[in-house]
Amino acid sequence: MVPYFNALYLEGLLLGIGLFAAPGPKDTLVIRQGVSRGPVWGVVAICVLADILLIALGITGLGSLLQSRPALVVLLLLCGAAYLLWFGGQRLLACLRDQSMPNTQGDHSQGGLLGTAVVLGFANPYAWLDTVVLIGSIGAAKPTNQQAFFAMGAMTASLLWFVLLALGCQRLTKLFRAPVVWRWLDAGVAVLMVYLAAMLVSDSLDIFQVMLEGH
Repeated sequence: MVPYFNALYLEGLLLGIGLFAAPGPKDTLVIRQGVSRGPVWGVVAICVLADILLIALGITGLGSLLQSRPALVVLLLLCGAAYLLWFGGQRLLACLRDQSMPNTQGDHSQGGLLGTAVVLGFANPYAWLDTVVLIGSIGAAKPTNQQAFFAMGAMTASLLWFVLLALGCQRLTKLFRAPVVWRWLDAGVAVLMVYLAAMLVSDSLDIFQVMLEGH
């Protein structure tokens, strides 16, 4: 029992780390709050809670349901790509307008910040792909009485990643005192979002081609 538990927990942990360590919109929000010494821990809590709930939904059946509906997966991929392009566009505009550096009235507003974290955590198609579709479908394939161990491993990965990310970014506060550094950060985020969106579009085209060949 113990070795099997360790194996499943470790499998979920490693899969989660591999997926969560790929930067996305939630990560950029944590990074911005961390380096600006904003209220980062509320954001971290919401990001981790969102991952936990979505992983649980995926493993209890939603992930397998989506996997059996390739058309829905294609739609989710395209929605995720559109979302990432929009998100990247917002950061690019902030860079071009020299509005990247946080200000104490806007970016540090607790209510607005936590609301943004909720949207990025629960209404972000990219997050659903990682947690519900990928982790959920893999976890749902495990023996029913062992799925909780796999889920706990993936959930632990989310907690570790966001806590370490926040702590690491807080050490970079001095570097981000200059507005130009914030502009470079936003420019990098914009490029990354375009790249991730292109990957999602490519994946959707691959699935669509398989669907056509199946008919």
